[in-house]
Amino acid sequence: MDMSKIVPVGPTTISLISVTIIALILQSCGSTKNQSIREWEKHEWKIAKEDKNTKPEWTIRRRKIRNSAFWEYRIEGKISASPKEGTTWYREEIHKLAKGGNSKKYPTYKILNKSGDDVLTYMIYNEPFPFKNTEMCVRYVFEDMENGIRRIVWKEAWNDYEKHPNKKLKRVESFRGSIKLSSHDGEMTQFVQTVQFDPKGMPKWLVNPMVTKFLKKELEKFRSINTTIKQSTH
Repeated sequence: MDMSKIVPVGPTTISLISVTIIALILQSCGSTKNQSIREWEKHEWKIAKEDKNTKPEWTIRRRKIRNSAFWEYRIEGKISASPKEGTTWYREEIHKLAKGGNSKKYPTYKILNKSGDDVLTYMIYNEPFPFKNTEMCVRYVFEDMENGIRRIVWKEAWNDYEKHPNKKLKRVESFRGSIKLSSHDGEMTQFVQTVQFDPKGMPKWLVNPMVTKFLKKELEKFRSINTTIKQSTH
């Protein structure tokens, strides 16, 4: 071996190598940090839509549920009905639907089981042509919490209703959400409703307006409870 051809590694060369290694490490750390921030932001609540009034009467937020394919949407607003009136009205609406209260929208609506605090339902929802009608099995649970807070929680309950899927229907495998009603010192009731679902690959630009429209309608129903009660007593 010709020792004269070996290039000696001096302090300058070592410094350049060290700087390069450090730069690569920092770049990698920065990239990992940015990915972590983006992932963290994805699971934080973000405003999806808001009332355009100076003092918004409702706000809808959304987020992705961590470690799942589910997205969660939440609407917040005020209603004049008390928490007790709200949950009583909601339970009565379920029973009305079971008696054929909206047969055009729900050609089938059954109460399979009920107790003091929960109702198990099976329903077929009428979809517009050319889509298949959808079938759902949902358990509603009514909770009385501390400080007069009332909550309604619902979730798919196919394990409690062993019915084979109908090829003519599209089964809704997951249907989850809740309504929380709370008021303090006789003030207006705070209304918070959430829905959770797997979009199954549907783009956000398509999902967002559908869900926000649904949530606004639900809030409007609760805001009309007192009017509905008055009409039914006359």
